[in-house]
Amino acid sequence: MISTEILQKEEVLVITYQSTKCNKAFGELYEMFYGQLFDYVCKIANNTDDAFDITQETFIKAAQELHSLRVPITFRFWLFRIAKNMCMKNYRKASKQACDSYDTDNVSQDYSTIEAIEKDEILERLALVLSTLSQEDQDLLLAKYSDGKSIKEIMESTSLGSSAIKMKLMRAKSKVIDRLSLDSL
Repeated sequence: MISTEILQKEEVLVITYQSTKCNKAFGELYEMFYGQLFDYVCKIANNTDDAFDITQETFIKAAQELHSLRVPITFRFWLFRIAKNMCMKNYRKASKQACDSYDTDNVSQDYSTIEAIEKDEILERLALVLSTLSQEDQDLLLAKYSDGKSIKEIMESTSLGSSAIKMKLMRAKSKVIDRLSLDSL
């Protein structure tokens, strides 16, 4: 679960780095995501040494390309997409080497890697769709589904009643579903 506060801090750090190239801001992003990214890459690469190298290369590439990120709130998904692409590049390189030394019939595809990549693509699309919603819709959806707050807890932090919150959540979910459907066409 990603809290709203973490997303806001992440967005501020990204914007700060984009506008000032402040190494301290990027250092905080590095500290926030290194562990998660390393674990993710380890699961895909199945090799700690490769995972370490890929994780470092991912952060280097992210620092070099961060100016091109248009929606700062999607940094997390963008970073993991870079890592996924680097894992795939590493996987293709290893497969090519395996094909050069073995018959191509002996090379199998790692379906867990493909499934992880597909999930990441869905999460990235979802983050992009969320960024198109109003701030109120984003806050409600994140409070309910990311922070795991109950309707009662949301009522306490807003001036809305229970039925208003439920209706707004239903409408926001409908917007997300509609926009995701349009993206897949």
